[in-house]
Amino acid sequence: MTFKYKLRDGSEIESSIEVPPEFEGMLEDLRLLKSDGHNPNKMTDKQKEATWHSLEKFGWLVPIITNSEGCLADGEQRVDVCTSHGLFFGPVLRRKITDVDRELIRQVLNKLKGTHDKLLDAESFKRIRDADGAADLKALLNISDGTLERYDKILQASEDSQGAILDSTFEVIVKCKDEPEQQRVFDDLKAQGYDVRILTL
Repeated sequence: MTFKYKLRDGSEIESSIEVPPEFEGMLEDLRLLKSDGHNPNKMTDKQKEATWHSLEKFGWLVPIITNSEGCLADGEQRVDVCTSHGLFFGPVLRRKITDVDRELIRQVLNKLKGTHDKLLDAESFKRIRDADGAADLKALLNISDGTLERYDKILQASEDSQGAILDSTFEVIVKCKDEPEQQRVFDDLKAQGYDVRILTL
């Protein structure tokens, strides 16, 4: 499906990704945005494909965020994913912010995402699959059949114990000599697809 939108200068573009009405006045050429080259958020190829599937299915849910000069604060990975798929226009929210605030926005939006209750996730996944959404679930969240089977076991254990079970997590702690090594280990594990977090004691 192709959507048509007008840019601020009155010219018209076509897009394969839907832009909600409230973002239409924010459309810009993503190729003109600038990166400072210091984005700590890296994505695997699978994560990039999941991001593209999400854009195709749901359209633009949130705009790209930049400073007033177009230097990226949030959304750099989405910009890269879009341009690599030949999609050059998207909604951009420009804010009059300092470079420090731009870095802070990037850190906040990258890191403050909370944690999920695995039992509630398992129940949600089951509802989605029961409504024939398994393919979308796997594509959008980059979830394997093996992962879904583990969530099914959490559900089954909860039902067997009549809801009294608490969801278990299994973790490995890696002791690092300093903060740079800690960041390297974190980045390496994240790139391999592990659900990791920084812990400083």
